[in-house]
Amino acid sequence: MDYLSFWGKTRSADTDGGPAWHPLAFHSLDAAAAGEALLVAHRSLTDRFCDLFGLPGPETVALLRFLICLHDIGKFAVRFQAKAPERFPSCFGVDASALSSRFDHGLGGLRLFMEYRDILGTPDRRQARHWLPIVSAVAGHHGSPPDSTATGGTLRADFGPAGIEASCAFARRVRVLLNPPDPLPVLDDNRARRISWLLAGLAVLSDWIGSNKDWFPFRSPNDFPDIESYWTYAREQAVAAVQEAGIVPAAATGRLGYDALIGPQVTPSPMQEWARDVLLPDGPALFIVEDETGSGKTEAALMLAHRLMASGRADGFYIALPTMATANAMFDRLGRAVRQLFKPDASPSLALAHGARGLHQGFRAARANWGRTEAPYGNVDEADIAASTACAEWIADDRRRTFLADAGAGTVDQALLAVLPARHQSLRLLGLAQRVPIIDEVHAYDAYMRREIETLLTFQAALGGSAVLLSATLPAGHRQSLADAFAKGLGEEPVRIAEQDYPLATVRARGAQIETPVPGRPGRGRKLPVLFLRSPDEALAEVEQAARAGRAALYIRNTVDDAREAHAALASRGIRAELFHARFALADRLEIEQRTVETFGKESVADERAGKVLVATQVVEQSLDLDFDVLASDLAPMDLLIQRAGRLWRHGWRRRAGGPELLVVAPPAMDDPPEDWFETFLPRAAYVYRDHARLWLTVQALEQTEAIESPKGLRGLIEAVYGPEAESNVPCGLIDKLLTFEGKESAARSMGHLNTLSASSGYMRDAGVWDSDMRVPTRLVEDSRVTLRLARMHDDRIEPYALKHAPDEPWRAWRLSEVDMSQRHVKGEAPVPSQLVDAVREARANWGRYDEDKILVLLEDAGDGRLAGAVMGPDGECAISYTDETGLVVKSR
Repeated sequence: MDYLSFWGKTRSADTDGGPAWHPLAFHSLDAAAAGEALLVAHRSLTDRFCDLFGLPGPETVALLRFLICLHDIGKFAVRFQAKAPERFPSCFGVDASALSSRFDHGLGGLRLFMEYRDILGTPDRRQARHWLPIVSAVAGHHGSPPDSTATGGTLRADFGPAGIEASCAFARRVRVLLNPPDPLPVLDDNRARRISWLLAGLAVLSDWIGSNKDWFPFRSPNDFPDIESYWTYAREQAVAAVQEAGIVPAAATGRLGYDALIGPQVTPSPMQEWARDVLLPDGPALFIVEDETGSGKTEAALMLAHRLMASGRADGFYIALPTMATANAMFDRLGRAVRQLFKPDASPSLALAHGARGLHQGFRAARANWGRTEAPYGNVDEADIAASTACAEWIADDRRRTFLADAGAGTVDQALLAVLPARHQSLRLLGLAQRVPIIDEVHAYDAYMRREIETLLTFQAALGGSAVLLSATLPAGHRQSLADAFAKGLGEEPVRIAEQDYPLATVRARGAQIETPVPGRPGRGRKLPVLFLRSPDEALAEVEQAARAGRAALYIRNTVDDAREAHAALASRGIRAELFHARFALADRLEIEQRTVETFGKESVADERAGKVLVATQVVEQSLDLDFDVLASDLAPMDLLIQRAGRLWRHGWRRRAGGPELLVVAPPAMDDPPEDWFETFLPRAAYVYRDHARLWLTVQALEQTEAIESPKGLRGLIEAVYGPEAESNVPCGLIDKLLTFEGKESAARSMGHLNTLSASSGYMRDAGVWDSDMRVPTRLVEDSRVTLRLARMHDDRIEPYALKHAPDEPWRAWRLSEVDMSQRHVKGEAPVPSQLVDAVREARANWGRYDEDKILVLLEDAGDGRLAGAVMGPDGECAISYTDETGLVVKSR
């Protein structure tokens, strides 16, 4: 059977030069060669596969390249070949136009594997069942596992006798050529399922690289005397491709000192010394670092990550943070220190999930060419999207490409998509498994997200990876759950945590759980007085007084609308403040972040700070290295108030008069509060923080202590609100609130369990719908979010609002023009005037598939510095107002 007559890729009609098609056999070898080159470059990944397969390195690589070579075996089907009638092989003996070409070649390949065991070479049906997740991972290289329960035609009807014969002949030929172990290793279910998760990501990446025409141009079967010659050629191309793609891991330095991370004049903290000196356990390890805000936890985490990288157990790291603002600030804060983790002659790829900086230029340049030469052959379903096109769209989103970098920072949401049924989650999971995820502010998440984080830790341990968790205010119960989740991935039983000291370092590894009390940094201990204010007006008066006295002040409000009101009230008092919240276009938000850090950050000087005021929401409460002389805050849960307090007199070397004092706007913790104790005081904030019983406990604890004492008093304050005995102190009037909230928390954890993937199930579509990561929720919110894309007219053409920030990269300009909103305010696009229909269609035509659900908002100049537009709200058309000073406002007409 001449399997070289079957096409694997065809050229787009508007592309000139070269062969019009690429043989399926050649493309299969392209992907196999790319997979081999990736494994050679990523030794830590190869070692993981070796452990899982129980094979030495060369045999493991040979087996994996063979499996990847079979990823497109479903394309031998007659119904797939009919998608390109002009290239339809004559061996089928039928008219292509008479055939239905609606066919998922991934599912077809899976069915072929299941029916013809000789293709893979499994010795018996029992082993074939064990290998099913692995086969599913290879066949599911378009972003989700094939649905083996889907109904359709018979295998013989879908493939045709000639297709079955050709696929079997090809499998026999490449088995000899690629030389996988014979017999295949005997695998139990557990190992096979763990292998499948890593292999799924490797198969996707190998297919994408093997589909790039710059690295693997279309070749004719007549160009090579035999398939061995093409294999030699493909391997040479693959080595160059992986290098040019910028995904060869940069080599870590042999030994790293803290001089490179914190400067030669700074003494490492005790926690940083612990991170430098602690014995690294063999195998996967979880490190939980608890220390006060501003103590250098990030640098301690980088030290741990570097030691894991230097020992060959990781290829990089990803810092996951609660918000986009903290991610941007973290990346800027790390600066040149990140490069100190790698050898001087290395060129590490650096990626920021929301910014324009850093990823290796090889991928950015290649992105422009991916998807331009391969015909989509149908676009009937996801499997019909050409691999090069899929990569171009996926990699264009900088939130996703972070996972291909040596060093990355981004929101935790992007990491959590690795354990949700989102398309291409396997690529995220592969990236994280090869890296050290550093999850900062791990206390800052609700029950649903904590369940997702626990699932991520289970996956990380199961796939042989390590992780670092950082927190200043982690409740003991949460620490127990996180350690238990990692233990589950190790296949071990939970071990009860015992230590309540603070600061504390916890290590969970195979056969061990070690808790080490660590001293605080000398000279950093303080007792911060807490003063309660009984109205926002009192806070505004304090902020005004501070500004007029030349002090730097911050007022943290719990909602955007409250922040806007405070900003306007200060303006009416003659105080010009900066406003910082989440409802700005990304480009403006980035500029506000930069101004905020410049004015109130570590490098700011007295003249720049004097009399300056920032009004902000929660975007500033965590991970931002900001310092204020005066800080007022709406009441928030204890852990968040402690975080906010970390922005008050943060830099001890500044010269200031008097002493620090945390101003908290809150009602008193009366003995018998009514049920609406908090709603009547801060109505909007009551919607944000719904556990009003724990807010009452927060006020009660701070009224009793009258201060936040760090570090020694922090554990007591946290446990007074979240500890096992705390609920017994809740007053009767708030018991119903507590029970209602706890019921929702329990439901949220259950929903998190249902929505997340299971490491023990393998890469199989057992249930649920795999979808775009834009539709899979990482956060459980009662009001879903929508993304608005702000735009303006220019010469009869619709342009992104932020075009000036990225004039040569329209896709990035559109990203920088985005604002997220609640569906409580925005439901969809306003009706488009007839004269603009064509312009809107043209603008949307340049968006990717992952942007289809985003809402285009056309803005016009409304005078007085405002832009105006419209959207559809829940009750009809709504007016939109936007300025780069106050952000987006939606009002009913």
